[in-house]
Amino acid sequence: MTTPYATPQGTARYAERFGGRTATGHYRTWRDLRISSIGIGTYLGDPDDETDARYEAAILEAVRSGANHIDTAINYRCMRSERAVGRALAKLIEEAVVTRDEIFLATKGGYLPFEDEPPPDTDAYFKRRYLDSGLVKKSELAGGTHCLGRRFLRDQVERSRANLGVDCIDLYYLHNPEVQAAVLAKDDFLARMRAAFDVMEECVEEGAIRSYGVSSWDAFRVAPAARQHVALEDLLEQAERVAGGSHHFAGVQLPFNPAMMEGFALNGQPREGGLVSAFEAIASENLLCATSAPLLQGRLLKAFPAFLTAGMKGYDTHAARALQFARSIPGIHTVLVGMSDPFHVAENMAVTREKPLDEEELMALFG
Repeated sequence: MTTPYATPQGTARYAERFGGRTATGHYRTWRDLRISSIGIGTYLGDPDDETDARYEAAILEAVRSGANHIDTAINYRCMRSERAVGRALAKLIEEAVVTRDEIFLATKGGYLPFEDEPPPDTDAYFKRRYLDSGLVKKSELAGGTHCLGRRFLRDQVERSRANLGVDCIDLYYLHNPEVQAAVLAKDDFLARMRAAFDVMEECVEEGAIRSYGVSSWDAFRVAPAARQHVALEDLLEQAERVAGGSHHFAGVQLPFNPAMMEGFALNGQPREGGLVSAFEAIASENLLCATSAPLLQGRLLKAFPAFLTAGMKGYDTHAARALQFARSIPGIHTVLVGMSDPFHVAENMAVTREKPLDEEELMALFG
């Protein structure tokens, strides 16, 4: 039996086995793990059997093509994305394509999820499933559907493990904490995050997860004065208050694409008395940096930035240009792209046969 989580030996073995199909720079080293620069996202799609089957087929193809980072969330498609990942991973292991220690697996919790399909009366469902059962206290809710309470998070970690069919999750993200930050005073928000980190540290100690972090949409893309802004240094301080220097806060996820470049271009994160970009702040703490929405859920392809079209003429599609652009940005370990069709997998993974742009090539794009 292999170790039930990603290991340096396992991920190195995977990178060596599939590295011949990819160019230098596809596999990045983070804390001795070898992780693919293109990862598998599972956000979009209807909660139905047909989409499940497409995701399973796409995950099988992506892992066979050199992607060993899989990202999902319990609320994606009413838990069905996690379950599709679980079935695909089980098949890959059963067929000896990979072992568990070769795959870096991440999921998220924070939003109250549906199960299988949206209910006809969402308010009644949330009341019965979460409030009446005692899993969620009304005082813990933000925006009506977001919770970071102790009982809820414990429940969600266990449900995700069951959905994924794994003993241990490599990275468990607290999903969009800015939902809480937007409605709470700063001290109350940080106290809530500290309590959530305490739960996460317990889960690490029990072997349910290896590490934790935050996955965001706005938190690291807005100016410090914005209500949704979250300072990475504040989060790390809370983790240290919980577990000292041995805490397991390890990763940050945020969107990045040519239309949403704040992670790279906006100096909005406090550090050493000044402000730096989110990517610089993340890198300075040796945290995993994963980015989402490289194609902006497909909308970017309909209005693609002219500077990339002109500057990246050697690529056949806007999707390839967007992925190559994102994976070339300093500080990004993995670009997560939704893959629910094996055809799109082949198109996306073709980018990995090219080296990422170097600094000179990247800067030339900006003129």
